[in-house]
Formats: sequence, C-alpha cells, structure tokens
Amino acid sequence: MIYDAHGYLGHNAQFATYGVPEYLSQDEWLRIMDSCGMQGALVAPPGVGTVDDFKPDMELIAQAVKSHPDRFFGYTRVKPRRGQAALDDLRYWIEERGLHAVKMNSLDDDYRFDDRALMDPVMEVVSELGIPVLFHTGDSHGETCTPNMVADIAVDFPDITFIIGHMGYPGGDHMLIDAMNRAPNTVAETASVFRRVVIQETVDAVGVERILMGTNGPYSPIEMGPMMFRDYMGSLNDEAKAAILGANLVRVLGVAS
Repeated sequence: MIYDAHGYLGHNAQFATYGVPEYLSQDEWLRIMDSCGMQGALVAPPGVGTVDDFKPDMELIAQAVKSHPDRFFGYTRVKPRRGQAALDDLRYWIEERGLHAVKMNSLDDDYRFDDRALMDPVMEVVSELGIPVLFHTGDSHGETCTPNMVADIAVDFPDITFIIGHMGYPGGDHMLIDAMNRAPNTVAETASVFRRVVIQETVDAVGVERILMGTNGPYSPIEMGPMMFRDYMGSLNDEAKAAILGANLVRVLGVAS
C-alpha cells in the first residue's frame, strides 16, 4: 500500500526543465503510479503565486478526484492576503469539490508563516473543516517558512494535523525534531529529501507513525519516493516501511485504503 503525500497535477512550464510534459495529467499520473506500484497520490496545483489563484489546476484535480476517488486526493492552495475571498475559496474546494487538504507556501503570496494576523483566520477555517494542512518548509526562502513557525501555529490549533513539508530541508531540518516534539499534532513528509540520515534521525526521535512518504513529483522523479524507502532504507523494518509508504497518510486523511 503506497500513497504519495505530496505531488503535483496540472500545468507548469518549469516541468519541461525536468524532462516531463508541461501538463502532468491524471492519465499520466495513473500510468506512473501503476508502473511503481503506487495506489494513490495527494496532489496539489504546481507552481507558486499564480495570478489565477491555481483555479484551473484545482479544477483538474477536482475532476481527477471525482473520476478516481480511490487514486487521487487533492490539496487546495490558499493565498492568505486575499482575505475573505481566500477563505471562501477554501470552503468551496473542500466542501463542494471534494478536495481533502490545504497546502500553503509563503512564496504564493509573499508572506511569512509567523504572520499570525494572516495565518490564524485560515487555520480557523481549516479547523472547522476538519482537514490537514501542509506547510512548505525549508528551501531557498526557508527563513519565511521554518518548522518552528509551523509548530508555533500547531500548538494553538491542536485539533488540526499539520504536515511539515519537505522536513524543513534544506535549512530548517536542524530544527525539525524540536518543532515536532513541541507540537505532537505535526507530521513530516519526505518529498525530495533523499538524505537517509535526516529521515532516520527524525524517525528515531518522533516515531515512525509521524513520517509520510512524499515524492514532490514531477520536480523529483515520482518513482524515487517509493524506491527510497522500499529499497534504500534497510534500517527500517517492513512494518515501519509500510507505515511510511502509505498507512500513515491514509490515517491522516481519514480515508479507506
């Protein structure tokens, strides 16, 4: 049972840089998932800060979820500076279009995760909807999106499951374990983190049940996510691998496997 916690479906001209079509469709996702033994994927609209607020690609994701509800699960993206319009869109994509979670990236709207005036209204709606939220952490703009910032929010919203995207890597991974220990309602996902020592240290510190396999596909090869744990993490037993590869995400989403 293999489920991807963090992939992308839709249009992005940057995809061509990675040798894949600029449009990664549900059909292509199904082909790739079938080829690497993956049952399902939680996918987001690609890119950052799009002027159309990701709506065309969220429409494609909603269609994929409707067509293949056992294979596709959807993130909606939120630009918090849009205020009430952002909150209304959040409710629409979750309640009316069947998406499952929220993804936030501080580059989408030039903000910081520690700007609580922006963040708290979004989290209040997320709490009401009863869905998990992924925060992009680390990367070149890591000072705006650290794991500690996520933990600060998480302790104030204990009923939400917070997914720390990319394990804070690079840059914020050194604070990841402290952040997760402070906020027990956090989990971390491994998209594009091909550092076995980082993953193993986190597993040892917080427990295998709080780690999700993510691919970051197609920015990273989708096949590498499952392969990382299935073939190259010999330090994990079969039960731990099964949890990370899929069972943990199924639990976080509250869906049937």
